[in-house]
Amino acid sequence: MIISFDCYGTLIDWESGIVRAVKSVLEKYGKIVESSEILKLYSQIEPELEKTYKPYKEVLRLVMEKLGEHFGMKLSEGDKNALVDSIGNWPVFPDTTETLKKIKELHKIAVISNVDDDIFKLTQERIGVKFDYIITAQRVGAYKPSMKVFEYAYREFEVPKNEWIHVAQSIFHDIIPAKKFGVKTILVRRRGYGATPKAYEDADYIAENLKDIIGILNETV
Repeated sequence: MIISFDCYGTLIDWESGIVRAVKSVLEKYGKIVESSEILKLYSQIEPELEKTYKPYKEVLRLVMEKLGEHFGMKLSEGDKNALVDSIGNWPVFPDTTETLKKIKELHKIAVISNVDDDIFKLTQERIGVKFDYIITAQRVGAYKPSMKVFEYAYREFEVPKNEWIHVAQSIFHDIIPAKKFGVKTILVRRRGYGATPKAYEDADYIAENLKDIIGILNETV
């Protein structure tokens, strides 16, 4: 059995990372913005930029540029890199490392993430767990929710779909395309939609936190 995970938002507290990086820039220009507004804007801007493939570092720079434009600011080139420079240090959720280690004792684990390879390398070092498979947008040349990502993962995993479960917090990026592809899904309820667009689809299983996944797997696998 292969258990695949979305990374940013599911294993990594990307909302805290995004808010901290964006606020640090906006405040330099004298702009105080609520965290919820930053996340809402991010959820609108990022998916639009990912409809056609470009490296994720470029996506993040464009997100910062467009956030600046939204608030009437022309950001310096250095400030446009705020998200790029910070992402390798975004916090790991407290239940991530321990849970992944336990799951890895019985199953192969994979990550399917909308990032560049070098960005994920930094993140994996923070998580402290080696994944059996790493699927990034850079390798696929596309971003979730594109079906190309799941098709690529399927070829890499080389297992029947009934031997693959995908775990994620984003209904938009992960649950909808994974279910459409015919893969069982577990929705992890982190902090709501946050930095992802609102979307609606019933996952096969619901977990209130990552630790709950162990119980779900013990009952269903």
